Amino acid sequence: MAVWVATTVTGMVISWAGVGDAMRGTTLAGPDLAAEVPVRQGRPPGPAPSSGASAEPAPSPSPTSSSPRPGSGGTSTAAGGGRSASPKPSQAPGETVRTYTVKSGRVVLALSGDEARLVSATPDNGFRAKVWRQSKWLRVDLTDDVHGSAVFAKWNGHPPIIQVYEY
Repeated sequence: MAVWVATTVTGMVISWAGVGDAMRGTTLAGPDLAAEVPVRQGRPPGPAPSSGASAEPAPSPSPTSSSPRPGSGGTSTAAGGGRSASPKPSQAPGETVRTYTVKSGRVVLALSGDEARLVSATPDNGFRAKVWRQSKWLRVDLTDDVHGSAVFAKWNGHPPIIQVYEY
């Protein structure tokens, strides 16, 4: 009987240790790495004219939870209430994931040495996510078309610079 108990307990310990290792890196992994950046008031300025993009690109006509392919230069929108725009959910090697909690929701970006990538955009109820991406910048607005928050990442031969705006 003692051998059976010892074997059972040992098996359970090994199983739980394996489950713990498997759970690391999932949503249960640990606290979000929340980014501390100064918050600016007002809408963010438009990209420089040389970037080839307009200051306020028009979003797609109907809300969708999909996002354009990285580098496509397109826009996308996602309605609030728990849905999020989420182009690539996994973290690549060498990336640091940062969470930006703003007045109208939450934006999660994966930052590497030479670019930023949207992991998720979760607008609060009544807001929706609008995403623009070009080759050297990424902008995520969580807006109700009057008020909102913008997380703007810019890079051009340097690590991403993140700016947060409340408007």
